[in-house]
Amino acid sequence: MHVPDIDDLILDSDDDAGIEELGRRVLARGPWTTVAFLVRTRAPGGAWEGPHLWLHRYQKVAQGWKLVSRFRTTEPAQLDALLGALEGWRELIASR
Repeated sequence: MHVPDIDDLILDSDDDAGIEELGRRVLARGPWTTVAFLVRTRAPGGAWEGPHLWLHRYQKVAQGWKLVSRFRTTEPAQLDALLGALEGWRELIASR
């Protein structure tokens, strides 16, 4: 999938796709761009699950932007653990 402009990137946020985007942040811009999405997904039984963190890495190509890699948490506990780790690292970085 190619996206003409990274700012025009749209996740399939509707009931049929089973994805609802709750927020996004562009973490890095340039030839390699990283975008963080906060989403919730619809389970096979119909209930919404999440929130989940999706980190997508895009590469600039002639046709626009190409999704190259992604990382996705699969349960809220993983997101909580990641938030705890980042908070701890923030304190470590601030103390230097």
